Amino acid sequence: MIDQKNPLYPIELDDYPKLFDYVLTADGLVYFQSLKRNHILGKHMTQDEYNKLRLLYVYYATANRNASEVFAWQDLCITLDNKGIIEKEMFQSKEDLKNKQLIIENPQYVSGLYRKYTEFVKNNMNSK
Repeated sequence: MIDQKNPLYPIELDDYPKLFDYVLTADGLVYFQSLKRNHILGKHMTQDEYNKLRLLYVYYATANRNASEVFAWQDLCITLDNKGIIEKEMFQSKEDLKNKQLIIENPQYVSGLYRKYTEFVKNNMNSK
């Protein structure tokens, strides 16, 4: 069952900002918009840039409780995977974002909350 209003069901929209361990800084938001623009314009991007786009996109969308942006992030990930641009070396990309202070620790983070969503998806996929 896919909720057309809540892409991360069963997580409540108000709990989205608690999902991830990091959030964007102001500089991170500028960098995210630049990456997103380059992607939309079809400009060449490196694996690292695609990794960072995925990370920053979900941080942006969930921090802002923006369901339509979460749907767009999910679509982006599916589209990149279908093009063969899979997630790899994500740890290093995330470390670079942290080192450049484009993301900082999320004071609202609740460990294990995202697992509730992934287990729901896994259980529903297995039941079909």
